[in-house]
Amino acid sequence: MKSLNTMLPLTLALGGVVAALAFVVPMDSGSRTSALIGALVASALGAVSLVLKTQLGKGLTGTAALKVTMTTLGLSFMLRLMAVGLGAVVMKQNPALSPFAFVIAFFVVSLSQQVLETRSLLSSATPVKVIS
Repeated sequence: MKSLNTMLPLTLALGGVVAALAFVVPMDSGSRTSALIGALVASALGAVSLVLKTQLGKGLTGTAALKVTMTTLGLSFMLRLMAVGLGAVVMKQNPALSPFAFVIAFFVVSLSQQVLETRSLLSSATPVKVIS
């Protein structure tokens, strides 16, 4: 649980930093709004993913922990893929918004969160004995 208490605020702060950068980087208002939405959606999905990975693997050891970790990892990637696809389509349908800014902000946050999530998993993991 210590890992979740440390990594969750970092994950949300990362999304906040990228959202704040949307106001600093010079761009038109449609692109700014798209980047802000992309950063916030990715931040929310990263927080959900981190909580799922931490909570579902709690109390498990060995191969059971590895199976749960890999399942939640696949689930989080699927959710992110669906979110970025749906978000880009929604941005494209509105002529005032920019799908490019949405996708860039989404992936800046999402890829950075992968580092935090991996560190969280590695810090809470117990070694798995591999039998060959």
